[in-house]
Amino acid sequence: MDIGKVISTQIGPSPTFFAFAISKGKRVSKDQFIRVNTEEGTMIAMVNNVIKTNRYYANPETVVETDNLEQLFQVDEWEFLIAEATPLGVISGSLVSRPTVPPSPGDMVEIISSDVLSDFLGFEDVGLNIGSVVHHDVSSKIGMGKTFQKHLAILAMSGAGKSYLTSVLMEELLNRKKEDGRVSVVVFDTHGEYIGFAEKPPKGIKDFSKNVDAVTKLRIPVPELSAREISIFTTLTHVQVAELSKVIRDLKGSSYDFKDLSEEVAQRSIPPKTKNALIRWLLDLHVTGLFSAKEDIITKRPGEIEEHHRLVDLIKPGKMIVFDLSKHIQKRVRDLIVLWLSRELFRLRRFGEISPLVMFVEEAHNFIPSGASHMDAPTKGVFQTIAREGRKFLCSLVVVSQRPIRLSTTVLSQCNTHIIMRITNPYDLNHIGQSSEGVTGNTLKSLTTLQVGEALIVGEAVRYPVFIRVRERESWEKRASNMERQAKEFEELMAKSSNEIRQAKDAFL
Repeated sequence: MDIGKVISTQIGPSPTFFAFAISKGKRVSKDQFIRVNTEEGTMIAMVNNVIKTNRYYANPETVVETDNLEQLFQVDEWEFLIAEATPLGVISGSLVSRPTVPPSPGDMVEIISSDVLSDFLGFEDVGLNIGSVVHHDVSSKIGMGKTFQKHLAILAMSGAGKSYLTSVLMEELLNRKKEDGRVSVVVFDTHGEYIGFAEKPPKGIKDFSKNVDAVTKLRIPVPELSAREISIFTTLTHVQVAELSKVIRDLKGSSYDFKDLSEEVAQRSIPPKTKNALIRWLLDLHVTGLFSAKEDIITKRPGEIEEHHRLVDLIKPGKMIVFDLSKHIQKRVRDLIVLWLSRELFRLRRFGEISPLVMFVEEAHNFIPSGASHMDAPTKGVFQTIAREGRKFLCSLVVVSQRPIRLSTTVLSQCNTHIIMRITNPYDLNHIGQSSEGVTGNTLKSLTTLQVGEALIVGEAVRYPVFIRVRERESWEKRASNMERQAKEFEELMAKSSNEIRQAKDAFL
């Protein structure tokens, strides 16, 4: 359908820019895709601005000095809409190339069909359907391989809908059929936002609990740790590592925890300074309650009996494991859990003991901060290693963050796809502009005006940057507590409790 004609301007048409007059009665929106037939083929472009113009209102003096301008002239008939567009590519047969020849003034501008746009953007029939293209009836089915061949970053300010989008992405991975290829999914859930996947939902909501386990407790097996690996959890010198290695070598084949190990160290002929430091560090790890003499991963759903598993037995294609970190208030405890899990999962994947893996890291800036030392962020090193080497072993990271500027640039630069939602912080915007290929000045400005649930996809998952509207989720969404309602319910509960206590006291007397 024709929607306008290309016009001449001082800077176009050119292979990188053109404008067109929108036909009367037609609607064209910013960020909409359109097409123009050129001598190279079918040019696909994106509308980056829409301007209203009227020759009678072009001169400020005329507008101010003429009170009855609307009565003297038919000004409404001279109001036009002008759209400015950026050419993205040219389709010629089955090939897509960059534009090198501009459209001609007078060329008809048309609405692009859904199938052509879907092919042009690189969507796949069996892709992950996370929403629809803004202003178009086109499902944004991004390819799983292209999205997770390297790594993915989901960036947005608080309240923009990043957790909702992340849940939709998890649903798509869980919904995949065996013949389409399935991966294992691991979630480091900082705030308990995804624990609902493992619970029986209310009637009428899709149940994912059969394919999802929630790990509420975790015990790291001490006998499986070398002295070098123990030094990752705490600060040990080379001398201390060497002495501890001798003790562990003598205990090989037996069961022991850090308390047992410290008692063994106390009996050895080790220089007092080294011995006392080792005992202090080992007991410090013991009191965290995270370590045991055997591997002890515990999964539990509300109302059900705890089940004890080995980590390797929980990681299966088409299944998701949610590690609930919300009960652990201390940052150091959370860091120790994520550190061991990420290292162990990467090791299992590297040696082919588990299926291809996708790891979701919520609040990633806390685990992979920019400029932090090993002492402040012990998890940073392992995630940087996975970011650099994970693609070779099909171990993919999904880093989710509301503060991109605080994320490690090493990890962010290895994310081949970015899904960006509303961001208004100028420092974060500048950081995204420098680290995300394909993000232009116009798209950066658009990020500040995105509505909740709208997102920009850039990178290898799509051929060209595209704005989408996230689809409705199928899983159970545990909505955040309403402050007014919770405050009212608390006071009512307190009043009820006081009344019951008073009645009981009266009855006793």
